[in-house]
Amino acid sequence: MRKNIVWISFVLSVASLIARPDVVYAGQIEATDTSIVWQAGIDGVEIEWGTDGSFNRIYSRYSQAVEFPDRRGIHKAQVIAEEKAKAAIIRYLDQSVASARVVTEVDNDIGAATLTKGTNQAEDVRKSTQRQMISSLTEVTSSVAAGSLRGVIVLERGYDDREEQAWVKVGISKKSMAASKALGEALDDDEDEKPAVNQPGPDSDGDPGSEVQTYKKDW
Repeated sequence: MRKNIVWISFVLSVASLIARPDVVYAGQIEATDTSIVWQAGIDGVEIEWGTDGSFNRIYSRYSQAVEFPDRRGIHKAQVIAEEKAKAAIIRYLDQSVASARVVTEVDNDIGAATLTKGTNQAEDVRKSTQRQMISSLTEVTSSVAAGSLRGVIVLERGYDDREEQAWVKVGISKKSMAASKALGEALDDDEDEKPAVNQPGPDSDGDPGSEVQTYKKDW
């Protein structure tokens, strides 16, 4: 009974947050009997909470245009999409934004003199001075995000031959983070070298058509 009360209270608190005028367009929420999924923005990350209000999972999906729609081109686009999907999670968690303005003024005086001298004539000296004022305004805005992620899993990888778009969906869950932490501690205790895991890329070309690969295990 108490668990249901906590769950209802959590649903109402999240719903009240979404209903606020200042964040009404921040994202959308989907609630089921077992979880609440909140999407941060139009193409932002998706966060899933459990029935007790605790964090369950976070998802990030990114699409990348394919220039050459063969196996190699699709694989390249999927690698880019995977890294950008991970970066979207880091940007959501923490990012630094800086803005700077620089005003420059240059005062430049240019002087010139002309001497004219002829036979039985007085010297004619003429001088002229020109002043140039140069002003410029430079405004620079930058955004930097850096961080570490633990337990990242590729959940979905696909390609749409009509749109010529490749996409990758990555996620982090409590289970994957716990497994990654446990493995890291085990490897730290082991003095043997860590085995290298190489993931060979595709070695065939040709039009593959649309395809989707999905990770269906409980993670």
